[in-house]
Amino acid sequence: MTKKINFRSVTIISLCSISIISFASTPQDQQREAIIAEIKQGKIETGIAKLESLRARYPNDQRLLADYIIILYQNHAFGVGQISLLKNLDLKTYPEYGQLVLIKALRDLKQLDLAEQYAKQFNQRQSSNDMQLLLGVIQAESKKKPQAVQTLKSINLKSLNAEQLAQLTYAYRLLDMPVDALIAANLAITTSQPQPSLNIQEQYIYALMMNSDFRTAEQYIQQQQLEQKIPNISYTVKTREFSQKIKNAIQYYKVKNYQGEVTESYLILDQVLAEMQSYENELPSDPTLKRLFYYDYIYALSFRNRYADALQALAKLDQPYDQIPPYVRQAAADSFLKTRQPAQAEYLYKSLLKEKNYPDYSVYSGLYYALIEQEKFDEANKLVQDMDHLLPTFRYSAAKGVDKTTHEDRAEYLALVGLNYAYRNEHAKAERYFQALVSKAPNNVGYQNNLATVQRWREKPLTSSATLSQFNGIEPISISTLVNQMQNNQALTRVADWREQNRLLTAITSDDTGVQQSKKELEDRNHASIQHQSMFSRSRADQPEVLQNLTGSSEREHQTRINTPWFADDYRAYVDLAQRKAEFRGEDLTDERYGVGVEWANNRRWANLELSQRSHSNDVGIQVDWSQWLNDHWQYVLGFDSQADIPLQALKQGDDGKAYKAQLLWQANESRKAGVAYQFTDIDDGNHRHEIVGYFSQQIYQAPHHITRLTLRNEYDKNSDIQVNYFNPRYSNSAEVILTHDWMTWRNYERHFSQHFEVGTGAFSQADYSTKALFNILYRHDWQLSRTWSMNYGIGWSNHPYDEENEHKTYAQFGFEGRF
Repeated sequence: MTKKINFRSVTIISLCSISIISFASTPQDQQREAIIAEIKQGKIETGIAKLESLRARYPNDQRLLADYIIILYQNHAFGVGQISLLKNLDLKTYPEYGQLVLIKALRDLKQLDLAEQYAKQFNQRQSSNDMQLLLGVIQAESKKKPQAVQTLKSINLKSLNAEQLAQLTYAYRLLDMPVDALIAANLAITTSQPQPSLNIQEQYIYALMMNSDFRTAEQYIQQQQLEQKIPNISYTVKTREFSQKIKNAIQYYKVKNYQGEVTESYLILDQVLAEMQSYENELPSDPTLKRLFYYDYIYALSFRNRYADALQALAKLDQPYDQIPPYVRQAAADSFLKTRQPAQAEYLYKSLLKEKNYPDYSVYSGLYYALIEQEKFDEANKLVQDMDHLLPTFRYSAAKGVDKTTHEDRAEYLALVGLNYAYRNEHAKAERYFQALVSKAPNNVGYQNNLATVQRWREKPLTSSATLSQFNGIEPISISTLVNQMQNNQALTRVADWREQNRLLTAITSDDTGVQQSKKELEDRNHASIQHQSMFSRSRADQPEVLQNLTGSSEREHQTRINTPWFADDYRAYVDLAQRKAEFRGEDLTDERYGVGVEWANNRRWANLELSQRSHSNDVGIQVDWSQWLNDHWQYVLGFDSQADIPLQALKQGDDGKAYKAQLLWQANESRKAGVAYQFTDIDDGNHRHEIVGYFSQQIYQAPHHITRLTLRNEYDKNSDIQVNYFNPRYSNSAEVILTHDWMTWRNYERHFSQHFEVGTGAFSQADYSTKALFNILYRHDWQLSRTWSMNYGIGWSNHPYDEENEHKTYAQFGFEGRF
């Protein structure tokens, strides 16, 4: 807030001139003086009407015009409509006593260009300190700093009286020249005899505040007992002091961050916020001062990442958003965005785009993320394209011979372009983009971190870690690098390192959303969890006897696992229940298997040991599994199960089976994967079953809400040539093409709903029979109910030939997973 100088004394001097100076040399002069005498006696309205009538008869009479303007201005009747009077003004003969009033009247109407024009012309005709000062003030208010400085510096300070020095102080404050303002204010105070006016004292206090000398300002107010004489002046000083302290605290934060002393960066700002919180109850009732306090308070709270507190302070403003200063609106928009209210944030960011010369990268990027959080990907993508020409490319130096440099907004924008690809599920394009960017700017830590982030999203945490390792030993380490390293250790199941890095980052940057999310996921490991999946199906066939050689006409499969919390970082125990049921020749066959086990996971290696028992047997089974990633692309899996899943008909006869399996998996990234698996099952009835499965999968379409994948799959089975009462061809082979599509239909942060579509077709062949077509369709809903609970259910239909006869199966799925 800039306290406007009071030029009322100028008006009083001019009005006095009307009564002192006599020009009654003509009849109209005599009439004019008579009318003015009536006005002084209180007959204002009739006097103004008579003066207007007289001026209409003598439009070129300059003294009459000057008096008319003075009378109108004195009685607050000089408006925009009266500017037309100036068409009759003659610069050469217009009386000097009316010049200052005219300029002041135009200034009050915000007609600054017109006021400056007449002030220059009057000053050239007859220069005076009053006119020179008023011209300088108008130029300062018009933000014409070079002209204003030239005008004001040509004035000899020693020739000015105390009131004029106060006017000069005001002008220098407008020009952001604190030292000059204080020099003029000090002179005004010392030359005032016998006592400075309130106007002079007020300008002196404002000059002290502009120089951050708040203690002297407070002492002067107390010494002169100005609390009652100048309303709310003490509160004004305190508000300005808070404003300056916030600026200093933010500068301290930036310096500490640059020096790597992150733990201390908010120290000063926290002290200021605590002081402001305690002072809040002492605020005066004056709405203007309250707003000034809350403007800075909201800004500081938002900068400190105390977004909920900032919005609480915003509610106390009781002011329309469009009337709030842009910097406060942006702080409010940031707070809405961070507290998951993106629609309100979008409205405020868009209002900032209308502010002249205000929007920078932070406004555009804030709007971008507000749109993303509302799933408005097309509008967000269009904004990124528009930002290319809305943001500056270079920063130019005023120093001669200094080359232009890339504007910091442009560097941030280039990173957002790559992240925009990733947010739209175009991860391959994002990775290529950042690789190209890093090749051009290899020392840019921000771009390297963006590349590492995308590489982790592409399921390549080791590659991501290698990208970050290029900056090992470089001090200070950026926060984004530390966060990336922590998230990589999380993806690599290096739990001890993950825990330690999260503890460190929580201490130094607890407000980072990535750190907060990782901490929640780390704490999830301290909770028990559950997993369940069920399958229900009913089959029919053209030849019913076909079903009797399979698993029956009605099948149900259930699997439930309850896990303990993780302990010793890498271990957890669990109980497992697996159940299979089917109707076979009018009889229900059931296989229930109960197991307890322990699981170990560390550094992308996984081991599992489970002891189990079937409901129809007293024998204890054992299941052992081992998995290891060799790098980001290759993984192998080995397993043994002494109580393998074999046909229910074989179990009914008292048979059991052992299974040995091996898998080799490959992935280029999240988009392209392949694998081959082999399993040998040794059944007690003498059947040796060999199964070899191979697949190749490729994403063929990506969009913000859609991912389509094409999978080629082939399975070859070979069995012993023996007589059994279940389907057991000497060999069989199925080749399939499977197309899946996932559509994220709705999302609200962690909660989202997706629809899964799957269709597959291929050919099935078996020994002694011809090849026939197979077909499968599935439609499923996937719900992420919260961050820790999910659910899915679906329905499908398949057609599969067995012994050249088609089995038509209708099936349903249901599952859920969560942490307690």
